[in-house]
Amino acid sequence: MHSFQSDFLEKLHIPHGLIGVIRQIGESKGKQELYKQQAPEMLENLRQVAVIQGTESSNRLEGVTAAFERIKSIIRS
Repeated sequence: MHSFQSDFLEKLHIPHGLIGVIRQIGESKGKQELYKQQAPEMLENLRQVAVIQGTESSNRLEGVTAAFERIKSIIRS
């Protein structure tokens, strides 16, 4: 494999845009860890809303419709 050669990384060209994206991912991960420590209940509420909305959207794609409250009660039980 080329990646194990000693000069591979020296010759590797990484575009500045990609470096910026990697930096933003690192910053976001740090913020996520901070939220986990400071506001775990808020993250849990966001997770539950995402699960409910994802289920609602998935069902809608399959032609199944149900009231938001009905989906919420099914998922939470």
